[in-house]
Amino acid sequence: MSERKTSDSQIRELVETGSDIAGGAVGGALGYLITGPAGAVVGSASGPAAAVALRYLASEFKQRVLGPREEVRVGAVIAFAGDKIRQNVQQGQRVRQDEFFEEELGERSTADEVFEGVLLAAQREPQEKKIRFYGNLVANIAFHPEIDRDQATLLISLGESLSYRQLCLLRLFAVNNKFRLREKDYREGGLSGAKRIALVQEIYSLTGRGLLSAGGEAVLGVTDIIPGKMSVQGVAATLHNLMELQEISSQDLNRTAHWLR
Repeated sequence: MSERKTSDSQIRELVETGSDIAGGAVGGALGYLITGPAGAVVGSASGPAAAVALRYLASEFKQRVLGPREEVRVGAVIAFAGDKIRQNVQQGQRVRQDEFFEEELGERSTADEVFEGVLLAAQREPQEKKIRFYGNLVANIAFHPEIDRDQATLLISLGESLSYRQLCLLRLFAVNNKFRLREKDYREGGLSGAKRIALVQEIYSLTGRGLLSAGGEAVLGVTDIIPGKMSVQGVAATLHNLMELQEISSQDLNRTAHWLR
């Protein structure tokens, strides 16, 4: 990766702007992105590649024209991502050593493209509870060499397309019915009330997109849904893991699970 000029003051200002959403992650992110691990000079070309890439995009976004709340969201996702990178390194994980961070002739690095994609998604994301999980996604991609450019783009697009409640559904269906969800379908009744109907319709839609499995059962309509037998599959399982959806609050999960019991 070629050496890049970044401004500590710009990075600090943008990340601190995101404190309204990111809270305590701001301190960890600034400590890593500006001071660096063990006193390393993160701004130099010899710094950790993931932090260098994130610094560069942070500095660039700071120079763009953003609405006040957009700047909060972008600052927050950088804070979450920087703090997650720091945690991963401290836990002994190794930043990917492939060509992810390398610029190619006539093309930006995959890291630049992927990181910017996540920042743009965060910029226009009205559901701010999702911002933490965008940060987890971009940070964790930097540690998984099996995720190439095309798959990373797909994951970002999928994450952006799902609502926060749909992310809650992915988490509910990833934990083997820990939340004691309904174990029978709705063919004989039970599908009533606007909230429950809307939620089951969302599950049906996610199943139709190939993101959920019905445990071998045929799902021809919303009444065929069996909440307790649903599971996450394919790219949705990868998204669940890289976004670290286990960090969704139990309160939000229980609020969603209530309508599926």
